[in-house]
Amino acid sequence: MTTKPAKKPMSPRTAQFIAIGVALAFIAAIVTIVAISLGGGRTTDALPEVTPKGDAQVQRADSHFINDPAQPEVTIVEFLDFQCPACAVAAGAVADVIDTYGDRVAVVVRNFPLTSIHPHAVDSAVAFEAAAAQGATVEMYRALFATQQQWSGQSGSQAAYFRDLAEQLQLDMDEYDRVVADPATLERVARDQADALGLGLQGTPSFFIDGERVTISTLDELKALVEQRLG
Repeated sequence: MTTKPAKKPMSPRTAQFIAIGVALAFIAAIVTIVAISLGGGRTTDALPEVTPKGDAQVQRADSHFINDPAQPEVTIVEFLDFQCPACAVAAGAVADVIDTYGDRVAVVVRNFPLTSIHPHAVDSAVAFEAAAAQGATVEMYRALFATQQQWSGQSGSQAAYFRDLAEQLQLDMDEYDRVVADPATLERVARDQADALGLGLQGTPSFFIDGERVTISTLDELKALVEQRLG
């Protein structure tokens, strides 16, 4: 079991992140209810039925890195939902860790779409996978979170919005469309989700450091745990 470091006073930046996250979560809850009442849905197929398995893995050989250090000393794996407001806030903390420690830390992101509360979670995950297939992993990761407030509260499918993001990233749109339509893409998202459930995760963002699940109460604690591992 990971021992938490002694809690430090919350930094003003973290307090601001948390306040923003709480406000966004409240707004997202309201707009999700509205979207459901208006019949919002996805244009992609539903995820294949997910059954948690005993061979759940924190990281797989083809998992996506949002930085690419040759010999990292610490590896962070985050299970996220691109429609999750707290994940958008956490992206700032993850960026801070990368800025601070550079190639000493690797960051892996995996999909955990919370489909019961986020109607656009699957389409955004599929868009991310389609961009990642063209090497635009980081660019789409940033674009989805940067625009989250624009698409998250909308009713109806946002697949066209995500396609516009792909065009703005100057991706090969024929290839993007092919990957979005490929059942294997949904299966990959479902596999990530199955791993998350098999690991006992119930929400996002959820973090692992060097394969060990960590529980944090503030975003500053993520950085503190990384510092602890680095020594």
